[in-house]
Amino acid sequence: MVDQAHTLLNVPRDLGSIDTIANDSQVGACRPRQQDQGVTMKVTTSLTELIGNTPLLDISSIVPAGGAKLFAKLEYLNPGGSIKDRPALAMIEAAERDGRLQPGMTIVEPTAGNTGIGLALAGNLKGYRTVFFVPDRMSHEKIVLMQLYGAEVILVDKSCGMTECIERAHAYAATHGNCFVPLQFENPANPEQAETRLAREIEQQLGYVPDGMAIGAGTGGTFTGIARWLHQRNPNARCWLVQPVGSVFRGDEKRPYLVEGIGNSFVPKNLELELAHRIVDIPCERAFARCRDMARRLGVLTGGSGGANAEAAVRLCTELGEGKSVVTVFPDNLERYASKQWVRNLVEGEE
Repeated sequence: MVDQAHTLLNVPRDLGSIDTIANDSQVGACRPRQQDQGVTMKVTTSLTELIGNTPLLDISSIVPAGGAKLFAKLEYLNPGGSIKDRPALAMIEAAERDGRLQPGMTIVEPTAGNTGIGLALAGNLKGYRTVFFVPDRMSHEKIVLMQLYGAEVILVDKSCGMTECIERAHAYAATHGNCFVPLQFENPANPEQAETRLAREIEQQLGYVPDGMAIGAGTGGTFTGIARWLHQRNPNARCWLVQPVGSVFRGDEKRPYLVEGIGNSFVPKNLELELAHRIVDIPCERAFARCRDMARRLGVLTGGSGGANAEAAVRLCTELGEGKSVVTVFPDNLERYASKQWVRNLVEGEE
């Protein structure tokens, strides 16, 4: 893996291994910028080549004194603007390999928006038509982005939940034929890509395996994939599953919530709840307040799911204590929700 990284990034051999770099980079040390190390970026021919390898940011400054170190994967820096570029491309490529997706077919998917954007981006570049069923509570920005990539977006009454979107996607595919429904909620390529690529990126960037993770779930792909990896690589690590208050992963009755992208009205097949040591409910107002706090203190603009992840991760850092480390992910950018009232409230000083 290290040899591949040196080759892909054209890093001079005398810079040493990732482990050496990690050990030499102490807290507070002045680390050279990447371009000062002689790193050159290769020329790419497709945006899909740029999916993944996102930065890992040390955000320990938001953790109270005495807590563990905290690191966040900045997934909003993927080409399509979210972590869902990863499973979107993985599901398309897996279906192409086994013949379920062939030229001339249409990709049909129920989505909260980000997976649709990723599928529209990758699908359009590969020549596929895309049709998505989206709950109408999702942000206007997400819908516009899917349409700009060429997708047909069919809105579904938010009171019906994601289950209605799933049913209508299957009905559309059955009626029109020549369709591929990735169905991110149960497609094994979703958690597999998080386990085999995203998790390995984290280990490579840190130079070691962390002691805990606090990550939200919508489809369950990211949580399940990283939790599988963490259980295998560090059996003593703590895996916290994050959901907004109103989600059903704990068995509670579904209630409305404003955070998009995590939580659900049902437990997806890809969400392996047995991997979670704790399910953490984060009120939407706390998630949004954390978004504003990180914008001002870190310069990080992440959406509500990232705010919820950070809020839970800080709690886990406090519980684990000094000398430990925790990872989380920031799935998308706050700009994706600029039209939402909760964002306007943050700007105006309300919560």
